[in-house]
Amino acid sequence: MSAIARALENRDLFGGEGVLALLRTDNAPVTLGLLGTHLAGDVRTRTAADLYDLLSADLAELRFHGIDLPRTAQQYCATWVEQGYLTRRAARTERTEEFALTENSQSALRLIEQLHTPRDAVTRSRLTLLTERLRILARDTDADSAGRLEALHTERDRLDEAIAQVMELGAEPLPEAQALETIDELYSLALDVPSDFTRVRGELERLHRRLRLDLVEHEGSQGEILDQLFLGVDAIEDSEAGRSFAAFHDMVIDPVQEARFHDAVDALATRPFAHRFGRERIVYLQSYLARLQRESHQVRHAMIDLSRSLREFVRSRQFEEFRALADRLRRPQRIGLEIAPQVRPHTRIGVELTLSTFTPRSVGQLHLLVPSDVTAQDDLELASTEVLDLEAMRAAIRESEIDMAELVDAVDDVLSRRSTATVGEVLEEHPATQGLASIVGLLVLAHRHGERVEGPSDTVETVRWRLVGRRAGAEREAGVGRAEHNGGNGWRSARISRSRFTRPLGKDSHVGE
Repeated sequence: MSAIARALENRDLFGGEGVLALLRTDNAPVTLGLLGTHLAGDVRTRTAADLYDLLSADLAELRFHGIDLPRTAQQYCATWVEQGYLTRRAARTERTEEFALTENSQSALRLIEQLHTPRDAVTRSRLTLLTERLRILARDTDADSAGRLEALHTERDRLDEAIAQVMELGAEPLPEAQALETIDELYSLALDVPSDFTRVRGELERLHRRLRLDLVEHEGSQGEILDQLFLGVDAIEDSEAGRSFAAFHDMVIDPVQEARFHDAVDALATRPFAHRFGRERIVYLQSYLARLQRESHQVRHAMIDLSRSLREFVRSRQFEEFRALADRLRRPQRIGLEIAPQVRPHTRIGVELTLSTFTPRSVGQLHLLVPSDVTAQDDLELASTEVLDLEAMRAAIRESEIDMAELVDAVDDVLSRRSTATVGEVLEEHPATQGLASIVGLLVLAHRHGERVEGPSDTVETVRWRLVGRRAGAEREAGVGRAEHNGGNGWRSARISRSRFTRPLGKDSHVGE
């Protein structure tokens, strides 16, 4: 590749939306420090509530150290999703959202980790590991039987020689420095594997979106993808990323491989160089397969959900609705391209279109706000007020509210002279000062605190009240009650179920409710 081509590629890389874009954002050191602590360790996904709580405490501590972080944890998480640090998905087990690091975030964290702990020198173990893997790959890819047999015989001879040497001289352990280099290389390799899950999940989601787009934009009656789906072929699991992950998933859950891995790690934990390697690293390797299995199951469930969603998208014929919508959107575009040579873009065609969102306007139509233009210049004057009239206020309240206190006093006054009293008997001694409102208030009190008269007769009584002033006009307009036969003198009457009061109501604290 020429220098010019490489320079142009680097320019696109620096200006793109990858790892370097994340490192250029505001507060990138703080962001990567917080997210790396809470989402790049043993826990790779957290619910929104859990992450908000952890970040809120961290933000308060950072502000105490003088770092300007004015927004809340929820606001920062929303910004990090937009910038590409986080992915936000619906949780499988809870009705909430969960956050996880993106592929670019994990790559940025690995880059920073390498800068924090640079390699001092070229290690022998890395070259040995590379040479051994290349030798095994060359042997396993050889299609010549003679060459394969020769390689196997050579390996057998080397093993026989090593066995004889151990039987004669005893086992000679690897030097501690070389062993420490080797396990450091293996640990670094182990750290890279969990981040691959994010990349695989991202590839599966991109494949899912591309398959949906192909179904919607396909011009024929039934494309190749549609045929495969109707025939039962899972396009996602049969993809390159799906097959690669399925093979890895089968290996992770293999009990034989799990037993071998744990035996090897437990044996290394007893070696003399284990204390120099670090207890935390040993513990990480001991729980490594469990972590891989947990994350592998999550990716597996995500793959199943995507496959199920794609099949449902086809079986429910939803793709046909999307294709019809896409066709309606493309048709005006095609017509616009056809008439573009003859019609100017700003030509009025006599059609008014009301948009459901805001109307785009030119920046030149904006005007600066001058506060002095809208500020009142007149002097403020104190408005005259009148003395509060309690009687007028009480009268205004009685026009809109039932005076329950007055009705309670009327009932108690009647019961002070007799053992029981019906609504009609109360009204005979205390007229309805609020018209129909007083009748309704007495009926409410009788329903709550009285008892209904039961029997073969006298279960209904007639109550009378007189319409006066504004209440008279209001009740006449509403058509309430009926005029007596001897004239329209303002009296009204109604037949109600007979109810009686048997005890005073003044001590009942719920009367006025």
